Amino acid sequence: MSERDEYSLHLAGLQERIEKALAGYFPPAEDGKNGLREAMRYSLLAGGKRIRPVLCLEFCRVCGGDVERCMPIACGIEMLHTYSLIHDDLPCMDDDDLRRGQPSCHKRFGETTAVLAGDCLQAEAFEAICAASLSDGQKMRCCRLLANAAGLAGICGGQHTDLSAPASAEAMVATEVDKTATLLAAACAMGAAAAGASPETERAALQYGLLVGLAFQLRDDVLDGDGLCALLGADSCNAMASGNTQKALEQLDFFQDTGFLRWLTVKLAGRET
Repeated sequence: MSERDEYSLHLAGLQERIEKALAGYFPPAEDGKNGLREAMRYSLLAGGKRIRPVLCLEFCRVCGGDVERCMPIACGIEMLHTYSLIHDDLPCMDDDDLRRGQPSCHKRFGETTAVLAGDCLQAEAFEAICAASLSDGQKMRCCRLLANAAGLAGICGGQHTDLSAPASAEAMVATEVDKTATLLAAACAMGAAAAGASPETERAALQYGLLVGLAFQLRDDVLDGDGLCALLGADSCNAMASGNTQKALEQLDFFQDTGFLRWLTVKLAGRET
């Protein structure tokens, strides 16, 4: 078996385990809230490559942690990511009727339920982390990293800036870091934190995630022909993405057994995943 095939199988295995763990959340129950549970489950299990939880589990592994104990952390990240997608699709935000080829949450369940489903998934993300079989210190660090990625310095702040239509390249880069890269970076750092890694190791994981997250978004802009691509052109965006990818690979020198992560980094930068 080639190295590429081995890494592809490893990725598929992680995705399968994550999908199974996510499916265990929010089953129907006799509590009068099944409509809300259905909306949450519909969006949470609507597909996707689960890259953020994959990175969380993999950084936990390369930092010497227990991947199974980290699974609730990874699931919490995906819950918060799903909340951001539900709210991003709302008519008052990006106003998208489809998400991954299916009706977006507000088109399927109505705007009120969609707003509540997003709100609830954000809260349940922290509940999942707090329920993990890790030390209180590890869970507290994971909660703080996720909160920082979700709030003013992350998704919410980035969405507000994005809706204000920033005109300069610098403002658009900052927006894309906030909206996309911060959560991906938090996923990496949370994996390290769940393993009990040192602050220096955690910072290296965070920096890797920021670099990969921006490269990922730049390639996405090129594919869609919008965002920074519309302002700077495809060649400039591709060059920026390549530079960030190389810097991300250099950050992995801080860790051991990073073959899979290096392979995944290149795939993400090329938007092959």
